[in-house]
Amino acid sequence: MKVDLKHMEQGIPGYIKYFFILASLALTVYIIIISRSIFNPLLAALIVGLLLTPLASQMERLKIPRALSTTLAIFLVFIVLTGLSWFFSGQIANIASDLDKIEAKTAQLIDDAKGFVENKFGVQPTEQTDYLKNGLTNFLKNSSSFFGSTLSATAGFFSGFFLFLISLFFFLYYRSFLVSFLFKVFEPKNHDRLKSTLTGVRKVVKDYILGLFLVIVIIAVLNTIGLMALGIEHAIFFGVLAAILTIIPYIGIFIGSILPIIFALVTKDSLWYPLGVLLIFWFVQTLEGNFITPNIMGNQLSINPFAAILGLFIGGMILGTLGMIFAIPLLAIFKVIFDGSESTKPLGYLIGSPPDDHPKHRKSKGFFGRLFHKAKSEKTEEEEAD
Repeated sequence: MKVDLKHMEQGIPGYIKYFFILASLALTVYIIIISRSIFNPLLAALIVGLLLTPLASQMERLKIPRALSTTLAIFLVFIVLTGLSWFFSGQIANIASDLDKIEAKTAQLIDDAKGFVENKFGVQPTEQTDYLKNGLTNFLKNSSSFFGSTLSATAGFFSGFFLFLISLFFFLYYRSFLVSFLFKVFEPKNHDRLKSTLTGVRKVVKDYILGLFLVIVIIAVLNTIGLMALGIEHAIFFGVLAAILTIIPYIGIFIGSILPIIFALVTKDSLWYPLGVLLIFWFVQTLEGNFITPNIMGNQLSINPFAAILGLFIGGMILGTLGMIFAIPLLAIFKVIFDGSESTKPLGYLIGSPPDDHPKHRKSKGFFGRLFHKAKSEKTEEEEAD
């Protein structure tokens, strides 16, 4: 007896379909949350693997065995991470050499704050000291759980990093096998659409990460120049750190500006210095949002700001910090997937940028955007073959 599944599906009431869809989404999110320690390294490995695929493929065209090309590509990741660790550890050591000066200035600020509180609220300095001692005592009483959670997080980081490396290796080594698996999952009539979607996903991830790298370099230079002109010590460290934090959209630059503002407050004798730092970061952020990113990224990641902010918060709730970092590329990947199916095209349209009717905006992708577009056009056939 042959069952007409299509006819049965049409007979299901709309609210029942909505219930099953909502229940499936809730169950999926719950599974991701409880398995975050496994899902996060896999997601990071997938994103980085998509970026390293062209490099590994190029080495294989030079007759380098796949195992060796995969190892060399991962070794490149090690070099980048080691270089960043070496840079930041050296800069932190330089800051540590100024601790005596920072400590003296901080003590002066605390004394000034005590005097302000005494004049405004009538609380004597001895009472303020007692409040601080009580707070410190309560903190130390609860420190065992704090240090326990810190050690647990450290152990979780190393285990997650190990899983990331293993997953990255096998994603690169078995990439052709995994693509073949996807083609076996979908019916032959959908293979062309699947091929187009996979190509689009790989392009959008590559364009995003390469574009983000250029944005970080430019912002780091601008931040450093501004802080040096203002006379802030360790300007390179603060400038690079704030630039790297821009990988967290919208709030990364805010987080990166807090540390140099506090440093200027405790090392300089005037409040104009922290205000100047704030103005520098505001100017760079304005320049980045209105000129740098549009001219580098172009229209490659057409995600509207509301969808980006919403994705940022949802990614943070589900996956933590990694979810905030990968919110934008994940939205771009979902948009490519949604655009590849007629039933989900409205969702892709919803998270994308609204169409701009102004002709001067319609034809401009920006200088770097045109370079990426040209490079992609020349290598499309080679990438699709991999």
